[in-house]
Formats: sequence, C-alpha cells, structure tokens
Amino acid sequence: MLDLDASPYGAFVWPAFAITALVFAGMIAGALAHARHWRARTEALRKTAEAAEAARRPPVQDITP
Repeated sequence: MLDLDASPYGAFVWPAFAITALVFAGMIAGALAHARHWRARTEALRKTAEAAEAARRPPVQDITP
C-alpha cells in the first residue's frame, strides 16, 4: 500500500509539495492564457491581412452573353 507518513519531516514536506503543486498549476494556467491570447491575436491579424489582400485584387467581372 501507499505509505504517506513523512514522520518528523511531514510538517515541511507536505506544505512544500502543496506549494509546488500550486506553482505548477499557476504556470500551466498562465501558459494556457497566453496561448489563447496569441491565438486570438494571430486570427485577428490573419483576417486583417486577408481583407487587405481582397481589397488589392481587381474586381471579378461577370461575362455572360
């Protein structure tokens, strides 16, 4: 079975593990937030570039008899 008894060092070990887990969770949350921000920024720039390119193209003329 799993032995979680840290004996006399438990007062130091378990809080250290908890702090480490909280720091890791914060780092992961921060990385995901930055990824969402930059993905949205990239999509906005892509749409702007596509609109600018469409404005530069000559209009398509319909040639029907």
